[in-house]
Amino acid sequence: MGGPYTMSKHAVEAFTDTLAVELAPFGVHVGVIEPGNYRSEIMANMRERLAEGGYGGDGSRYQKQLDRLLAQPTDRTQYKEPDEVAAAFLQALTDAAPRRRYMVVPNQREAELTIRTALARIVQLNAAQPYAYDREGLIKLLDEELQRK
Repeated sequence: MGGPYTMSKHAVEAFTDTLAVELAPFGVHVGVIEPGNYRSEIMANMRERLAEGGYGGDGSRYQKQLDRLLAQPTDRTQYKEPDEVAAAFLQALTDAAPRRRYMVVPNQREAELTIRTALARIVQLNAAQPYAYDREGLIKLLDEELQRK
C-alpha cells in the first residue's frame, strides 16, 4: 500500500540526478538526503489525509490490505529522533565536496537492507542481457567505483 509514497521517493532521486547534470556546468552541486525510519508523524498524517479525502477503501480490491495498514499504530516513539537526518542536511550544505546521495539510517540493519536492495537491482539489470557481466566483471566495476570515491 506504499506505492504513491515509494514512487515519490524515486521521483526525488530522478529529479536530483537530472538537476545535478543540468546544473553541473554552473558549478552547482546537487545532492539528496535519503533517510530511513526515524520518528515522524507519517502514519498519523496518512490516516488524516485518507479521512479528509473520504477514502475508506469500501469496495476496493485492496480492502484487507488497507484495513491492515490502518490498524497499524500511529505511535512511532520507538524510532530514533531524526537528529541524524538534520546533521546530514548540514553536512550536505557545508561539505567542500558534496556527495550526490547521503543515506541516513538509524541502524546497521536498515543500512544492509538498503544496500542489498540496490545490489539486487544491479543483478536484475545485468541479468539475461547481451552485454551482461560475469561475477568478476561486476566486482571489477565495483572496485573501480570504490576507487573513484
